[in-house]
Amino acid sequence: MNPLALPLAFAPVYHVLVWGGRRMARWRADLPEGPVGESWDLTDHKRGDSVVSEGPLAGRKLGELTRLHGRELVGANWDGGEFPLLVKVIDANDRLSVQVHPDDDLAKSLGVGTRGKTECWLVLEDGGELYVGLKPGVSRQDFEMALAAGRVADCLNRQAVRDGDFAFLPARTVHALGAGTLICEVQQTCDLTFRVDDWGRVGLDGKPRPMHVTQSLATIDFSGATGGGIINPPFVAHRAGGTWRELANCRYFSVEERLATSTSGGGHGGFSIVTCLRGSGTLSTAAGSIRLKPMQTCLVPAVAGPWQADGESELRLLVAR
Repeated sequence: MNPLALPLAFAPVYHVLVWGGRRMARWRADLPEGPVGESWDLTDHKRGDSVVSEGPLAGRKLGELTRLHGRELVGANWDGGEFPLLVKVIDANDRLSVQVHPDDDLAKSLGVGTRGKTECWLVLEDGGELYVGLKPGVSRQDFEMALAAGRVADCLNRQAVRDGDFAFLPARTVHALGAGTLICEVQQTCDLTFRVDDWGRVGLDGKPRPMHVTQSLATIDFSGATGGGIINPPFVAHRAGGTWRELANCRYFSVEERLATSTSGGGHGGFSIVTCLRGSGTLSTAAGSIRLKPMQTCLVPAVAGPWQADGESELRLLVAR
């Protein structure tokens, strides 16, 4: 049997950050000490490479599997390089910096990488706030004046959020996570972040964190052409079982949310990332199954074909392709 025909589960990669919290301890017995800001749950990156946690491929890294079995893992459109998507859980106990990420072309032209970062966030519980994009009419000059005066937040669209709110952030959208926000993030595999303001905060070492004002101003889309924003679309019946809603569909990924005791997907020639946000059960392919646990991200490789998720009660799933 090809071990890539099975769903794959991974050990999370944690990042202790000055603005992090401890909420992930509800689901994670292995949480390190300190303010844990991010759990990289599926990652092929130099700052974290996911390790398969069980099954015949236990101990193997996602990066290694991608390089050795790219088309079997990713699909026929794999053109080399890293696994294309990264999935995180983020616990913002305090505000994140006001920041922006380049797109692919800008990353190359600035000489900082070959891939930009388009991302999206699903809010996992009530509370917190998001800053997404510039308010209508804010120009670069307005933004620079506000930055000099320490009032950059006045230029941003701010919204208090509830469980189920969703934000799509194309590359070049200036943004920040507000205090008290817990989210699941799907993004391009990239960690290029230009900080434009950090609310006067210092890092865990007691020193101000580096700012990237020049790069940020060159990256922010002041025209508003990139789009994006916060939505909360309704659920509708899904032909495979339960209800669903499409959250994002762009050139880099599609993301949907499902509520079901039994549902299926895949078989489209590419991989599926299935994150169990609530409930427990099994995730199966024709080759076998693994346990689904709360706040666990699993990968169904392209070669594995269709998948089936069955819950002991209703499952809340985030599915990305």
